[in-house]
Amino acid sequence: MDECEQRLFLRPGSQDDVAAVGLAALNRGEFDAALGRLKAAGVAMHKGDESACRARHVTDLVSFRDPSGNPLELCLGQRVAATAFASAVAPSGFVTGDMGMGHIVLVTQDLEPTLRFYTDVIGMAVSDRGAEEWAGLTIEAVFLHCNRRHHSIALGVGIPPVKRTAHFEMHVPDIDAVGLACDRARAAGVEITHLPGRHTDDVFSFYGRTPSGFEWEIGTGGYDVGPNWRQRHLTRFTAWGHQPPGGEARRVATMPTGRPALPWRRPARSDRCC
Repeated sequence: MDECEQRLFLRPGSQDDVAAVGLAALNRGEFDAALGRLKAAGVAMHKGDESACRARHVTDLVSFRDPSGNPLELCLGQRVAATAFASAVAPSGFVTGDMGMGHIVLVTQDLEPTLRFYTDVIGMAVSDRGAEEWAGLTIEAVFLHCNRRHHSIALGVGIPPVKRTAHFEMHVPDIDAVGLACDRARAAGVEITHLPGRHTDDVFSFYGRTPSGFEWEIGTGGYDVGPNWRQRHLTRFTAWGHQPPGGEARRVATMPTGRPALPWRRPARSDRCC
């Protein structure tokens, strides 16, 4: 996707599901401190051997699971490629860098212990939380950040547990990149599950379905979580759009009347890593 030697891995498996969600420590001190918190919490860990580290293109690797059973990997020393990846069909690339790959929404049936694990043990912080009615279901979600991206991991409750993950997102620099990706997906016959729309975290995106059954999202924009961010309680996750193709609108949408006060400067596109 970018300057790193590897961001995404695909391998054969009987479960046809997410095999690991990767977390990267900034330095040795953070890596060791995280291992100490995991050990103190009684979390079973498995240290990756040389072959596992080589396959992930990292220096050190430890695998474990969250209280909901989601598989995680904490790594140190992501290797930088000699030549950064460049896509012929998406020349503007992806917004990654110090904000990571994008985000993933994990399905959980036991929210509070899992949330405490990500905040108290992993060290993430809550950006927003809330609930929304969707196709007769009440879906609750908590959005967690570990850098200035609004959320890198979200925990979802009430989502039919078909897979461990509801969807993963890849971030692109602008709305044209989102639109072109949507056109390519439709031309390739990929199932589009939600038409373009804007989330209440200001991300403009659309969704499709992977061959494994869970969804993927391509998005742009979004709020940066600065030092003065104030956590919100959301009553909906989409401001407008994101309707299923050919389906009836699930709501009469209006733009939010009270966006959060943002006392810090929202970075210009040139300030973003991509």
